[in-house]
Amino acid sequence: FFIVACTNTKLANLQKIESRIFKSIPEIQLPKDNVPSKRLEIPVGDRTLIANWVSTDNRAPAFFILHGNGETLSDWRPLQSYLLEKGYSSFVFDYSGFSTGKMTASNFNQDAIEAYKTFATLTENTNQRITFAHSLGTSISLEVTNKLKPLPNKVIIHGAFTSLREILVEKKIIEKENVPDYPDTWNGLRSVKHIKAPLYILHSQKDKAIPIYMSESLAKSAGSKAKFMEINTTGHNDVYEFPNDSTWNQIFSFIK
Repeated sequence: FFIVACTNTKLANLQKIESRIFKSIPEIQLPKDNVPSKRLEIPVGDRTLIANWVSTDNRAPAFFILHGNGETLSDWRPLQSYLLEKGYSSFVFDYSGFSTGKMTASNFNQDAIEAYKTFATLTENTNQRITFAHSLGTSISLEVTNKLKPLPNKVIIHGAFTSLREILVEKKIIEKENVPDYPDTWNGLRSVKHIKAPLYILHSQKDKAIPIYMSESLAKSAGSKAKFMEINTTGHNDVYEFPNDSTWNQIFSFIK
């Protein structure tokens, strides 16, 4: 009885935190440009995810993008356009609660697995599938990568945090002494030890949202399973808000 009661308390605490920290921003109308974007709907149980698919060629290498908290599909439009110019297709989707359903860590994990199934179908003839996860998306990516079929050829995480517990303490949302009162959800330090795909970890020293030591800790925990690079950008969101050759040539060279 005591164990069940403790588990229920932890889950209740997690639900309170989820409703507090996850932020959904209303999607704006897609910009009127020449990017050949296709809007997709993906059913997941009783909810529907929305995705943007930009394809250059059905054999081209393709990015599967997991975005951060409080971001929209339109926010990632500049990067999808940039990747298209470089010969890459790309797929970005919204998590539950950004369109329909509840915003929970469990739902987000399931969303990524189901969205990847659609991505895999769209990229049947590609020569390379690359997962690119940012911020919140990095924890989802580390949690589900081994469940993705086919396994991504490469997994890139950018601006990652070590675990949900640690980022909550870092952001002063919970006190360190209260950590045991919450489930050990999204423990990246544990997940990186078992990841089956090549892992590339990126972080900027100038990232004000998530400290670089968290990515360094993930790289240390992963050992030979991962490569780490300090990326030269001016902030947390530069990789997708202002994509350019200076930033992305670093990334393309790093993951070769």
